[in-house]
Amino acid sequence: MDLKDFKTASGKKLSEEELISEIENFILADNRFEYKIFVGSDSEARENSSDFVIAIVVHRVGHGARYFWKRLILPKFKQLRDRLWQEALFSLEISQKLLEKLLVKDLKFHFEVHLDIGENGKSQSVVKEIISLVRSYGLDFKIKPQSYAASKIADRLLPV
Repeated sequence: MDLKDFKTASGKKLSEEELISEIENFILADNRFEYKIFVGSDSEARENSSDFVIAIVVHRVGHGARYFWKRLILPKFKQLRDRLWQEALFSLEISQKLLEKLLVKDLKFHFEVHLDIGENGKSQSVVKEIISLVRSYGLDFKIKPQSYAASKIADRLLPV
């Protein structure tokens, strides 16, 4: 998966270069603030498919945010566990590619992967395994309820 075809909040499709430029320009527009970038994914099982949304959120702490999103439709996953793993893998893949492009720029930001898993509920059986994977990449992460890039932004973009 690559960084092209992410959309803005208004639905405008971006090339990889446009996406990176949008993020860079948002951060450089006002250097008085702290910036955080989050990547998270969520999914929904459909009758014959699984609908995934990956979100990139650029948070100007205390003064708003921008988000970008991409939808992928894959064949149906039989197990919730497999779908949760795929969400995490999509987030990690996009995180790696995004960081590769942004770390060569003179930008200051904190980066996190937001996982749509938690200590309670149906996802608790995979929490430790997925967290271990993310840690092995050396990335900071959040799980529910703090993982709002996945559990709020990406979730909101899934069709009802």
